[in-house]
Amino acid sequence: MATTVRVDDALHAMLVEISKEEHRSIGQVIEAAVQGYRRERFWAEVEASIARLQADPVAWQDYQDEVALLEGGSMDGLENEPSYFTAEELEEIRAHNPRPAIG
Repeated sequence: MATTVRVDDALHAMLVEISKEEHRSIGQVIEAAVQGYRRERFWAEVEASIARLQADPVAWQDYQDEVALLEGGSMDGLENEPSYFTAEELEEIRAHNPRPAIG
């Protein structure tokens, strides 16, 4: 199913330019842009949630205590298992996580 979306001429020109440069359809360019936007929004909310948690010293300490309690325990016996995340996902997680806990 296809849907028409109206955009101004300047945006259309940018989409055409990117489409030609990357040898992809305009739809693929838009899809990638929307996925990137959704990813940015997700991480912005994660970071805002962490900031709210850190603003409450008691809640932050409770969280830190819970993390310390669980650290390492979830990998017992799974050392030789493949990672749940791809290398790219791990890189993105670590880029947004001040305290990498995923190995």
